[in-house]
Amino acid sequence: MTHGASVLILEDEPLVAFALEDMLLDLGSKDVRLATTIAEAFGFLDGNTPDFAVLDVNIRGERSYGVAGELRRRGVPFIFATGYGDAEHPEALKMVPTLTKPYSSDDLRSALAVATG
Repeated sequence: MTHGASVLILEDEPLVAFALEDMLLDLGSKDVRLATTIAEAFGFLDGNTPDFAVLDVNIRGERSYGVAGELRRRGVPFIFATGYGDAEHPEALKMVPTLTKPYSSDDLRSALAVATG
């Protein structure tokens, strides 16, 4: 599921982002890119399409749902990772797997399997 994959992480907390990057690399991802703002994520997507993505929902007071919409439009699987659970997601995104922080590598692996399977 992650072996050799390219991944976009959208996360504004550096410690969480680096821990997630390490987990993804341990799971076999080859290219992990980090965006810390919505604008950075869209900037990355201007020239790239990742194999999948992990999106924090609340990025510096903005929601990442626009990035989620663009990924969905491109057919890129993604998951949300948030401290708020999935209760706040818009109806169109309710079925997206959501990791509740803090999460483990096993939690991540399971969510990725659902998103990419």
